[in-house]
Amino acid sequence: MKNMLHALRLYVSPVFVRENYSLLTGIVWLCVAYFIAFTDHEATHWQDGLFKLPSSLSTWWWLGLQGLITSVSVHYWRQVRSPLARMTPGMITAEYRAVHCVLVFVTVVMAIPIWHLGAPLLNILALEALSLCMVVNSDMTTPKALRSGPIRWLRMVLMVGMFFVFLFPQAQERVLSAPWYVGAALLLIGVTLTLIELQHIPAPVQGRVPGAAQEGQSGKIKVRLGAREIGQMMQAMKGPGQNKRASPPINAGFHLPAVEPHTVSVTVKDQTLSDVENRGASFPSQNTRGSGQFTRIMMRQFPWLRKPPVPNTMITPGPAGFLVTSIALVGVFFCINFVVETVHAGHWPEWAAIRKSMITVAQMICMISANGLTTWILMRADWPFLLNLAGYGTRADFAYALYATHAKRAVQSAALAALLCAPLGIEMAGLAWSRLPITMLALFVLIVGSSYLPSVGLLLTPRKTRPAIIHVLNMLGSFVYVQMGFTLLLSEHSVPVWLWGILLASVPFSLVMAWLGPRALARVDWPIEPLMPS
Repeated sequence: MKNMLHALRLYVSPVFVRENYSLLTGIVWLCVAYFIAFTDHEATHWQDGLFKLPSSLSTWWWLGLQGLITSVSVHYWRQVRSPLARMTPGMITAEYRAVHCVLVFVTVVMAIPIWHLGAPLLNILALEALSLCMVVNSDMTTPKALRSGPIRWLRMVLMVGMFFVFLFPQAQERVLSAPWYVGAALLLIGVTLTLIELQHIPAPVQGRVPGAAQEGQSGKIKVRLGAREIGQMMQAMKGPGQNKRASPPINAGFHLPAVEPHTVSVTVKDQTLSDVENRGASFPSQNTRGSGQFTRIMMRQFPWLRKPPVPNTMITPGPAGFLVTSIALVGVFFCINFVVETVHAGHWPEWAAIRKSMITVAQMICMISANGLTTWILMRADWPFLLNLAGYGTRADFAYALYATHAKRAVQSAALAALLCAPLGIEMAGLAWSRLPITMLALFVLIVGSSYLPSVGLLLTPRKTRPAIIHVLNMLGSFVYVQMGFTLLLSEHSVPVWLWGILLASVPFSLVMAWLGPRALARVDWPIEPLMPS
């Protein structure tokens, strides 16, 4: 009990707040959801057996729930995955019990706004349980070593899909309006999966190979070495006259390819190095060759984006990858809407009902495209290394290179999203095709403007970057601004005048941020952050 109380105290200490960017986002969206819920004065929200949420409440409430649960998950997995947890008796058990108490508190706090509007408490808890079982996973917040690759990627796809499905009010209203036994079943499934997910049993620490010293044989230990460690060991094994080698010239904008670590065998007795399991030495199989070819086709870029300054965080799917992903997303949402409409209507659904619900797919594609454009500002672990070795010159030159690549990515992603989503949205909304050109232009400006909104955080904190502020601005631009603009642009009513004013202001705003952003980025501190091992 004492250890659990100590673990609970950490949730109200700077340990919980430090490097936990989702906490501020969750608190901001929670306050907005409370304001909307308690200022709503409608007598009832039940219409024809369906609970209807107030306008925009579903988005704010869902974002607040995701932000708070993610912040708790980040803190929990940082604690139980730390090296200290293995050496401290009872620490993992105490953290496991404490996180249950905190998650119960979060679910109660987030249930109050919708419960105040008259929704069944059981259905609210079921909706929150569905979020819990997907968000508390360790794969998004800690080193990805608990699961194999296919399982991790499958869970990530399910989590992202569920996040965007329930971001829209139609999906939330279906769960809130379901019978009590459906809510109870969803609640039981969500709680069970959450309890299983939070359990963590650390792997035993690997020591030296047993029996190697007693038998007098050369024991071999498999270790993971990167290119730098292998180079240092090879240089140490060479003779004095073999270390002289001309250094390659460093050109401006030199692209450093990502080097895969090699699995090598180190012979303890003879101190020799043999690359017995080098993956590059074996011939690739037919499946590996086909998979690599498919990946290259999906990621093939136009010439202006083939060598970004920060390869790890500015990777962008090519036109083929964007098209295939969008088609897959449309197909998945069509199946989901078809099943939901069939269950709700009790018979084969009409095309008009499915078409009206499919408009959210185009909206989601725009939101995903905008959200992935600004992650490079938050991930800065490679910046000092690239600045010193890649030949960019000064910090200002490197910052200008980053923003130049960001502008190319934003223009390309916005153009692809506008070309696909504007016709799709007009067809699904049943609007006149004469609105297509102006809608495409408006969506292009909408996505480009939202991509420069996080740069305002660099101007608000001129000496030190605040990742939490940048994260909030990114969520505000990619989710709130893009969703609101898309909904109004493809509404049956005329587009408000103030929205046209905001869209017109987005053009000079983007130009000003493209000019001021590199200057501000060159002045702020770039902390050397350790890379997360994989």
